[in-house]
Amino acid sequence: MGRKFKWIIIGLMILGLSYCQLSFWGNVVSAKEEEFVDDEESADENEEKIEKFQLAIPPEDGKNGYYVTRPEVELCHVSKVGVTKYCFTDSNGQSMEGVLSQENEKASIEKERFQEGKNHLSVWMEDAEGNRLEESSVEKDFLIDTKAPTLYLQTPRGEGSWYQKEVVLKASAEDGEQGSQINWLSCTSGDRVLGGTSESMADFRIHLESTAGEAVYVTVGVSDRAGNYTEKSCKLYIDHHSPQTMIEGIQNYMITSQPVEVTYRVTEDNLIRKASACAKRKDPAGNMTVLEVTDWFESGNEYSAKQFLTEDGIYQLGVKAADYAGYEDNNEAQVIIDKENPVIRYVDRLHQQYLKSFCWNYPIEEWILDFTSYTYSVSLDGKLYHLGEEILAEGGHILDVKAIDSAGNIGTAKAYFVIDHTAPQVVFSNLEDEKTYEEEKDFQITLSNQEDFIKEIRINGEVQKTNSRSKIYQYTVQEYRNYEIIVKAYDRAGNQTTERISFDIVPKETAFQKITRPMREKIVPSQKKEQKENKPSVQASFVKKLCFIGIGILILMIGSVMIGWAVKQRRNLKKEL
Repeated sequence: MGRKFKWIIIGLMILGLSYCQLSFWGNVVSAKEEEFVDDEESADENEEKIEKFQLAIPPEDGKNGYYVTRPEVELCHVSKVGVTKYCFTDSNGQSMEGVLSQENEKASIEKERFQEGKNHLSVWMEDAEGNRLEESSVEKDFLIDTKAPTLYLQTPRGEGSWYQKEVVLKASAEDGEQGSQINWLSCTSGDRVLGGTSESMADFRIHLESTAGEAVYVTVGVSDRAGNYTEKSCKLYIDHHSPQTMIEGIQNYMITSQPVEVTYRVTEDNLIRKASACAKRKDPAGNMTVLEVTDWFESGNEYSAKQFLTEDGIYQLGVKAADYAGYEDNNEAQVIIDKENPVIRYVDRLHQQYLKSFCWNYPIEEWILDFTSYTYSVSLDGKLYHLGEEILAEGGHILDVKAIDSAGNIGTAKAYFVIDHTAPQVVFSNLEDEKTYEEEKDFQITLSNQEDFIKEIRINGEVQKTNSRSKIYQYTVQEYRNYEIIVKAYDRAGNQTTERISFDIVPKETAFQKITRPMREKIVPSQKKEQKENKPSVQASFVKKLCFIGIGILILMIGSVMIGWAVKQRRNLKKEL
């Protein structure tokens, strides 16, 4: 208990000593502060106050804190005490320093000092001891961009060329290393905005359409962050449509019998680079010729040319056109001019002909000629004839053929002909077969149809003179002999016949000869038959003569016997009387 109390007494004594020490040092500090304040107040009373400099800086005339024109800065030292110092550093690192110590002393930083990019100005004041007064200092950055961006435009084939549908306009802009850099790149045509970007490069697809060959004007503008602006315009020729070609004055695949006036026409919204037309003619003989069109007439945005087609033939018409954008168009047509009637062959060969039969079986393309299509009809004796039908009815017939081509031309052909398959008939006038005539015989040879022809007449093998114009032949024979007549005849249809007739010419008979004729006829019938069937020869003629002589002698002998007998009988009768 006594030990604890001892330690408490010691603690209290230490606290008392500490308090006394603190009070002593506090009184000392207070005395010194009072002394310092008194000294400062006495110094302020003895020295003038430092005034802050005056700095004239024009405001930024660009955007985003940029100067687009170089500024000019004025600095004025207005204080009687202290100094004003400054340091200007341009974007290239070149510095300019200065000190203003006189009251109202001025300094300026001219426009030429400012360079493109970031420039810096430091202004501050120092007191007489060289201490910097922070409250009297200024730091200022000057962002200078007086140059507009550089703009480049490019098209695939250059300005002045023609394009189909659209053209890609490439635009690129530069603002230099010290520039404020690209802010916006845009493309417009009049009041129409075609595109824009914040990038320095862009491809603008232009779909505007030229008309009447006039260019589309497009403007590309670029601005930097400082507000500088550059624009360029270019002329673009854009065509959306191909030329239109037409062939007028005809209908395609038209067939006509009249001359044709063809008009070739080309229309184009812009400019026509080339137009051509021609007609390729194939004449009825198959020969080809080309008729070029050389004279074109221009009226506004239209070209036209005329061509007159007059000759028969198949015409292949064609017109072509191309514009400056590369579009092409063409048109084709066909027209046939046929002023001639269809040609009908072979019918004329049939006219006035004599035939054994009739059958018309030629291929159609062989007997109807026309280089266009056609229709036809065939009639026989006024009735429809079926091709290939065989006609045998004898008599006169009329064949009638008609063809109408696609151009309306009409071809006709008619033929009269006779069908005859009966052989000619030979007529022997005043003469009979196997008859015997005394002394002489007059006779005629003719034909039952006077339109037939005698080809040959032979009398006893000897050819007689004939004439195709003669229709009747007159003969007289007097020589005592057997006669054979052979007649060959033909008609216009080609029918032929051969007629034979035989007869005898003998002397005039006596009463006895007339009595003995039956006997004689029995003796020589075979000779007559042989003479009729075979042509007489020299040997046969000689034999024949010998036979006649023998027969004559026999007749004379018999006659003498009979006469003697008759005389004897007459004498006996007289005696009896």
